[in-house]
Amino acid sequence: MNKRARCPRCERALVACFCHCITPLNNALSVVILQHPSEVKHAKGTAKIVELSLTNCQLLVGEDFSNDDAFNQMIKCKKSLLLYPNDDAITPADLVKQAQQDSSFSLSDYQLIVIDGSWKKAYKIFCLNPVLAMLPCIGIDVVNESNYRIRKSSRADSLSTLEAIHSLLTTLEGNKFESLLTTFETMVDFQLKSMPKDVQARY
Repeated sequence: MNKRARCPRCERALVACFCHCITPLNNALSVVILQHPSEVKHAKGTAKIVELSLTNCQLLVGEDFSNDDAFNQMIKCKKSLLLYPNDDAITPADLVKQAQQDSSFSLSDYQLIVIDGSWKKAYKIFCLNPVLAMLPCIGIDVVNESNYRIRKSSRADSLSTLEAIHSLLTTLEGNKFESLLTTFETMVDFQLKSMPKDVQARY
């Protein structure tokens, strides 16, 4: 097999393609991923798995989306929640409580905005797009340690984009998103096996 040949769907080398693990998942809360350009062809990235798995998901690549018609239209069409940790962020449990108290509440009226990139790159996207600072933020409770064994982070509460989205959607919509983790773990295992032994030891 030609290692340079790429899958037209997941855009990875055919030997690293994870499409056979993808299971379509219906999500009521739509997801919009703002991906830093440096993440697009990153072999360790997880946003593409989310995009291909969730039936209600869009992935936009860039840093400054101020003049992006598709993004601006999305912001106008639905109530947006930014997945971003700050002191004022609500929790998924808060949203569940709101749904229980308000008979007119519907997750389909909302969309989750997720920034995909390192902490530094995510913050840059946040700063370049003032509209993001105007959105209410939602956080997640990091109960379990990340299984993102192929990337290192200085933060103990760091999760991959996929793990964060899985955690939030599971709290809001139930345990129907487990195949996201299955595909994620398949990708992580492949990347680990592809590393030289001395590199593997560092992870």
